[in-house]
Amino acid sequence: MNEKGFTFVEIAVALGILGIISAISIPSYFSWLPRHRLQTSVRQIYDDMNMAKSRAVRTNSVAVAIFDINTDTYTIFLDTSPENWAYDGVETVISTGNLQNGVDIIETTFTSNTYGFNNRGMTQTPAIPGDVHLTNHSGLFLGVRVNAAGGLSIISSTDGGTTWS
Repeated sequence: MNEKGFTFVEIAVALGILGIISAISIPSYFSWLPRHRLQTSVRQIYDDMNMAKSRAVRTNSVAVAIFDINTDTYTIFLDTSPENWAYDGVETVISTGNLQNGVDIIETTFTSNTYGFNNRGMTQTPAIPGDVHLTNHSGLFLGVRVNAAGGLSIISSTDGGTTWS
């Protein structure tokens, strides 16, 4: 007899195996997701600030990044009046960033949460290093550091955001 199809036992075994695999993988996925979102947000800021530095050099202008801690967003633009470091609505916006769900900007060490690169890709006067620190609901801490020469690096904290390296 040539009957096509699956028996009830075969379907039940397949669903049982699928249930076991799901029970193992779903909890690890949910523990991985917050770390991934934080890493993605930090990488986005790092990449956007690198792009801003490059655009400042290429266009012989000043690129400014303004971080809004209350809304967990940032705006990077080419400043047409570099003495004020403010977005006046006429500047060229390079990037606007919204962080991933569950990721917060906890602080920046930049003056007025603002950082700028001059036309040589170095930090705008005063040439001081600065950080932007991010966290998530799992208690992980990552950030982006800009050194006095304008170099960028990703930093982390293992003690709740007290020390960064």
